[in-house]
Amino acid sequence: MSSQPRHTAFDEAMNLIQQDKKERLEMLTRVEKEIDRVTKGTLAAQLTALSALKTDLLVKSELNDPAVRQNFENNKVDMSKPVYRYLSQRQFNNFLRPKLLERVTQMSVVPDLVDVGVQPQVQINVQLPNQSFEPGDIVTPDLTTSLPTINITNYHTDSRLYTILLVDPDSPDVTNKTYQQYCHWMITNVELSATESQVQGGQTVLAYQPPHPQKGTKKHRYTWIAYEQPTKIDVTPMSRDGFNTKAFAQQHSLVTRGVNFVRQQWDASVSDIYKDILGIQEPIYGKPPKVEHYIQRHVYI
Repeated sequence: MSSQPRHTAFDEAMNLIQQDKKERLEMLTRVEKEIDRVTKGTLAAQLTALSALKTDLLVKSELNDPAVRQNFENNKVDMSKPVYRYLSQRQFNNFLRPKLLERVTQMSVVPDLVDVGVQPQVQINVQLPNQSFEPGDIVTPDLTTSLPTINITNYHTDSRLYTILLVDPDSPDVTNKTYQQYCHWMITNVELSATESQVQGGQTVLAYQPPHPQKGTKKHRYTWIAYEQPTKIDVTPMSRDGFNTKAFAQQHSLVTRGVNFVRQQWDASVSDIYKDILGIQEPIYGKPPKVEHYIQRHVYI
């Protein structure tokens, strides 16, 4: 009775992967001992280099592990592990960021709100009810009547402070017969790291006001911007109308790290937002309807 055929090539490949992992982990043990030795001294530069080497070894020891690759493909990502941070950042840099930059440039979010040459370093993930979207997609206003859950995918293990805005650059400015920026939401001093990515806590400067594209106006680009703060900041509430994102960022030494946006236009749900949430009369813009001049037919008796 013949035995089942062995997949020799696969077995050899797995042996090579395991042997490579073993060798790198053995080297990792030596590096950790060296880090302990250097930590007791004052060789900061050497410590930084060794820490970088440690991370590199941790990544490469698991990078070709089939289980790791499968987990990543199935979105089972543990950002506390260097290999998943590496894979996630590589995916963002190689695929997601180029598409994002293409969209924000095509639809003039750059330079209307964000400076030319911006290179996003984090990904703003906005969770809408039962709908995913790509930057610049058109979504209906009823999906944003409540503040969405927002996660900022980042790749730094240390905790850093962020400011997040939601701004509409297409709000009508009736006085000057043009458009102006309108700030729908502002939160500052939000602590984020690779393992703590959900936007929560912090200080709310401007409470969330749902997008409400006015009747008779063009499509609005509702834009989320994530800024990294150099330190904790104290911002007092300000007018939502006539907001200036670039001036605000410059005033507080903020660095643009992420951007995302959707487009919306008026539908019947906007009337409900004005009535039930904003509590004000809904404006209507655009040209008035053309008056029809009918010729009166005279009837002679």
